[in-house]
Amino acid sequence: MSGRGKDEEGYSVEAQENMRVAVDSFKESLIPIGSEEANKNVFATIKVMINGMRRRLVDLGNVEAPEGPLKIQLMIFNKEHIPLVMEQLKEDGFKPRSDPGSQYVKIDVPPPTRLQLMDIASDVDRRTKSCIGALTKIKSNTSQRLMKALDNEYIEQRTAGLANKNMEKTFTKLEKEAIQVGMIKKIEILGKWYSPDTDIEKALYINYKKKLDSKNKSEKAN
Repeated sequence: MSGRGKDEEGYSVEAQENMRVAVDSFKESLIPIGSEEANKNVFATIKVMINGMRRRLVDLGNVEAPEGPLKIQLMIFNKEHIPLVMEQLKEDGFKPRSDPGSQYVKIDVPPPTRLQLMDIASDVDRRTKSCIGALTKIKSNTSQRLMKALDNEYIEQRTAGLANKNMEKTFTKLEKEAIQVGMIKKIEILGKWYSPDTDIEKALYINYKKKLDSKNKSEKAN
């Protein structure tokens, strides 16, 4: 902070930039999350007997859904394990199929249950809370730095007050943005089963519905 006058500060600017990075990282973390994860997670619990030892299916190959969430594809690392994998899948109620010589086992699965989708939505909630926690920590740490700068007379009281005001404004804005991003992701996952959990989410959901209804009316009019 050297070189700045007492009426200048970069504390809140730095905090605002760090908060934006935290929210952008949160958004990126949500991109791969979707209904297909619910079906893929089912296979994470399956174990296959290999040489007298029960091994997790996910350790024997990759679980993918390249053609959509209802078409699971297993890429088994060792072809010799494919018969054992298919036998276990049949015991678990699936109908696996594999072409001769192929490393892939394909399985058609039913749509994920409400409980499975709720588990995925809970992961979104966890990530949202983690993002808000990161924003809170940035704000708290910067406030402490401002207090020290004020005590050491690096900045004036008026400047510190303005910095805190700017930082609080950014925090409130980005907190709502994070909650809304998480909310929209949960709507995509849960569909008709979605319902807002908090007062802030309820208010954001009302505005979201209004904008969506307005957009739909506009599209119909055109």
